[in-house]
Amino acid sequence: MNEVLFEVLKAVLMLVIVLIARYAIPYIKLLVENTKYAWLVKWVELSVKSAQQTILGDKSGPEKKAIVTKFIKDLLIQKNISISDEQLDTLIESAVYIMKQEAS
Repeated sequence: MNEVLFEVLKAVLMLVIVLIARYAIPYIKLLVENTKYAWLVKWVELSVKSAQQTILGDKSGPEKKAIVTKFIKDLLIQKNISISDEQLDTLIESAVYIMKQEAS
């Protein structure tokens, strides 16, 4: 009887491990990825607003963008997050667009 109970318990435990590996781990990974990118979007928006407020007439738009791009790339290196230059450019442009929409 104890051996049968032990085998059933072992089978249930294996099933639970398989279910966790199949469903819980990808879900947690998705949550972490979304958190990373939400963090990145927040920092891009803050960087764009800061550049606009602090660098006012000293530099042109492309120069401000280069400063923001360098700052964000440094942050990405520190956090070990990789995105393409095109994706970063899109994030910066969308942050500028949102900032301009809020101003008008």
